[in-house]
Amino acid sequence: MEPQEIRTDIRERVMRIETIVERMENHLSHLNNRTSSLENWKAWSAGGFASLGLIITLMKIGII
Repeated sequence: MEPQEIRTDIRERVMRIETIVERMENHLSHLNNRTSSLENWKAWSAGGFASLGLIITLMKIGII
């Protein structure tokens, strides 16, 4: 192989690797956004259940 062929081969390999890394970064970003949404939903649900529990407790002891 000649040096120019080797350079061309290396450039092509680097471009493929960069493409793969870019796709992985995009996928990871998508997963991070999804995880954030699920964590927010979990926090709101926990708050809602806690509020509901407080209201039921207050109703049972006769304050409400």
